[in-house]
Amino acid sequence: MSSAWVLYLAAATACQAVAALFYWLVLARLSTFGWNRAYLLSALVASLALPLVALPAAWAQLMWPATTAGAAWTVPALRLSLTIPTTAATNPAATFSWQLLALAVYWPGVVWRLGRTVRSLGWLYLLSRRNPRTRLGQGWLVQLPGLSRPAFSFGKHVFLSPVHAQLSPSEYALLVQHEQVHGAQYHSLDLLLAEAIGWFFWFNGLVFYLRRELRVVHEYLADAAVTHSTGSRAAYGHLLLKLAAAPLRASLVHPFSTKQVALRIRMLTNPPSSLMKKLRFLFVLPVAALAWVGAAALGPTPAVAAGSLAAAKPVAAQGRIGKITWQGNTFLTTAQLSRALGLQPGDPYSKEVLDAKLSYRPDNTDIGSRYLDQGYLFFQIDPVAKTQPDGTTDLTFVIHEGPTARINTVTVSGNHKVATDDILKLIPLHKGELFSRAKLMQSQRALAESGLFGPTQIGINPRPNPGAGLVNIEYVVVER
Repeated sequence: MSSAWVLYLAAATACQAVAALFYWLVLARLSTFGWNRAYLLSALVASLALPLVALPAAWAQLMWPATTAGAAWTVPALRLSLTIPTTAATNPAATFSWQLLALAVYWPGVVWRLGRTVRSLGWLYLLSRRNPRTRLGQGWLVQLPGLSRPAFSFGKHVFLSPVHAQLSPSEYALLVQHEQVHGAQYHSLDLLLAEAIGWFFWFNGLVFYLRRELRVVHEYLADAAVTHSTGSRAAYGHLLLKLAAAPLRASLVHPFSTKQVALRIRMLTNPPSSLMKKLRFLFVLPVAALAWVGAAALGPTPAVAAGSLAAAKPVAAQGRIGKITWQGNTFLTTAQLSRALGLQPGDPYSKEVLDAKLSYRPDNTDIGSRYLDQGYLFFQIDPVAKTQPDGTTDLTFVIHEGPTARINTVTVSGNHKVATDDILKLIPLHKGELFSRAKLMQSQRALAESGLFGPTQIGINPRPNPGAGLVNIEYVVVER
């Protein structure tokens, strides 16, 4: 699971938390059932969309004053994992990470949740096909064999059991009408949408709270439609009590009578919400803005909030390079950095070209190698691109050199036949020396050319200690 996906899930969860809290505190007890339904559906959809929408530049400046509105991406300086192969194939423990653990837990949960939905849909399909059914307006009435099953509906299908045939004709008509309202108002589509969102947020109980409240609002809407057409609230309330039963476990259907019977009866007798209470919905806009800002705060970088959501996507050429500015450098001069970068004002500008110039080069002439070969293990370079009114793009490179790091220990694991001391003699890195990526890669080649180990199974794990300015180097080998 990529870190961007983890951050997206966190941001969407923050939106869902804000939406659920607002509904529970402000809207849940209102008699504005249609508005409540619209809010719950919008909250579910907006929680997915808001993390993908960049904040206005002015908002981003307030949240991250140190970041200019033209910030576009950050290039990590240390990319050892791109140049040094690991031993994942033979030694999974060497490359274990929490990211892999999250991957191993998250996606099986998605599959499990999806499987539950498929099983529920299959169960409903079999019920509708294996039992007698008759045409009911634009839908179907399905007669179930079980005596104890409550009445429920899905889509245009109404499912009743033999016990419902014992109701009086008027009660039976009310029951069928109630279930038909669910189909006429497409309530099942709402639940399918909430169910699909729940596949990817199976770990988040807030999604299931919003879905549960959506089902409750569906019942309020059906109750209100039936009592409005018949004008008999007392008879309808008596029917609710008469058929009170525990809900079905299937989350996609609308059972006629559930544990919320008392609440539904109270809603039947409540007068319509006053205009002042309806004004509570005006707070939806600031609540949505709060959720938006919260999602941006959990985003991957301030650059996302500043308007560069597609940082990982190719960016088309934006004219030519304007000014090039360097900040924070002391080890290398501005002239040395500019030569290593290989770009000048007036050159064509694109994100791809800039990424290539900042990437590792085999001859170690790139900026990262110049620092990493001289002990600057904690070096970082942050490029900032800002488009000017004349169409040129000014580039500012903020250098974070950090302290130099020295080798603390050099260890070897995975060897059983070759002595550790013999292996260390092949390695041009020794305790007390400055860290050097060039020597690190030289040691990898030396081990591969020795013929003692699998050349593609040599792992090098630097373990830095920034506080002490030290780094431990572990070599993982697989003997032939």
